[in-house]
Amino acid sequence: MPSGTKGVAIAVLVTAALSTAACGGGSAKKAAPPPSPATATTPTTATAPSTTTSSAAAAGGLSAAQLGKLLLTGQDDAGFTYDASQDGSSVTSIQDVVTTGGSACQAFVDAQEALSTKYGTTAEVDRQLTKANDDSHVVESSVMAFPSAAKASAMVSDLTASLTGCKNLAVNQDGTAVTMAPSVIPELVKDGQVGYVDDMTAAGHTELLAADLVRVGTVVSVVAFLGPVTNDPAALQQMGGVQLAHLSDVQVARLKAAQGSS
Repeated sequence: MPSGTKGVAIAVLVTAALSTAACGGGSAKKAAPPPSPATATTPTTATAPSTTTSSAAAAGGLSAAQLGKLLLTGQDDAGFTYDASQDGSSVTSIQDVVTTGGSACQAFVDAQEALSTKYGTTAEVDRQLTKANDDSHVVESSVMAFPSAAKASAMVSDLTASLTGCKNLAVNQDGTAVTMAPSVIPELVKDGQVGYVDDMTAAGHTELLAADLVRVGTVVSVVAFLGPVTNDPAALQQMGGVQLAHLSDVQVARLKAAQGSS
């Protein structure tokens, strides 16, 4: 599984686009691999793609295995399940260079992927949660570990700053051309925290990503929703407001307890 919020989202996005094409343009699509009937709590290490490198543990901090136990599960959001065999545990070590968007957008992509050569990322775990009979929405749960609180803070700060100058970008992800149009969620911008929405298009298919990132000591919590682009205020409030903030708080509380912070 690709690492980083963008990598995981693009994997879902491309799968949806290819599934739609295979069905002759119909509405049916497969947003993620079928969930396991039993919800596990420990992720299985996935084979890292060519653009990533595996990390067994965070130096002086929590290991990938420990971080995996702190991710969201189906018990945190009724109806959602996940397949532990699809959990990822690798960090991004090779930069995805933007083809349009300039330096601000490059900074956005680097921070979104927690690029290890820039931030020293020592461990990362990623999970997708899906809901039965609703293959259009996916919850992403990720945690990245860094060698210091300063490095973790820099990743969140860079992402926040880049959102003021990056409005549209294009990048190739594993041979797939992807365009993005990110914008900040003002209510989720605080010290050590940033939320944003992003219209992402790949293989002719567009989805809306809403994400909330929070630094907790030497780690960064990421919770995101991926679903259809919509102008419905209720749906947008759900994706970028109440439910997103709630699930983010749940994961952050676990990370605080694990690190002994308040």
